[in-house]
Amino acid sequence: MKICVAINPLVSFVICAIWMLSVNGCTSKIKGMSEEAFRIKEFSEKALATEGLALLPVIVLNETIEPNPNTEAGIPAAPYTPDVNKGRESDSPQDRSNDAYQIIINSILLTKIQDRRPSLKLVTPGDALLRLNNTPMAGPFSRFTTSFTKDGFNREQLSSFGNALKCRYLFVSQAIISETKSDVSVTIVWTFGRKSLLRSVKLNGQIWDTVTGNQVWEGAGVGFSRLVAYEGAPLFESMVQKAADSLLARIFP
Repeated sequence: MKICVAINPLVSFVICAIWMLSVNGCTSKIKGMSEEAFRIKEFSEKALATEGLALLPVIVLNETIEPNPNTEAGIPAAPYTPDVNKGRESDSPQDRSNDAYQIIINSILLTKIQDRRPSLKLVTPGDALLRLNNTPMAGPFSRFTTSFTKDGFNREQLSSFGNALKCRYLFVSQAIISETKSDVSVTIVWTFGRKSLLRSVKLNGQIWDTVTGNQVWEGAGVGFSRLVAYEGAPLFESMVQKAADSLLARIFP
């Protein structure tokens, strides 16, 4: 005797959805996006190749605030941050985490630029630090890393950095690493009411001319992924790579 069991269509849909997730894997896909704030007419890759581009170590930001309206220095468009060391021990867990992020981002950004433009005359972040430490600019550079995102550059700073690094152009980058929880999902049945997470790495890059004191280019690239149930968190390196690709696609299309 055969026994027939009727299956509710909704139950069947849920079972099929879970089966598809298990077959296709549970790794979150990383997406990217980029934007260009501005580019002056005189900016060209030829100038970078002949007169040099120094990559300063990326500044890892913790939060954003409005810029300082009273400064007379050149103000970067975005992002901004308060003094990350104020009221905190210099060797706090957050500082150590930012140091690790900085090393990873510096390495990936440098490799991406070298792959795209191997003939470019580059000063690496490590070489930039060595050259600054061998000059009286070590102290001013340390103060610069906490004040730049509020106050920008001034002409005297730019000229001093250019002389110490022996190149005309500076590439200044900032990174914001964030994780945001979204509202409970009601459209995807198999999340079972769990909230999703939006994780992202945003790289904001600027190129400054140490001779004229002007900012000649700015853009941003973002690597992000929205995680829901059954999806594994993407590697931090993968998000940085997507953000770097998006950013550099604007500089070197």
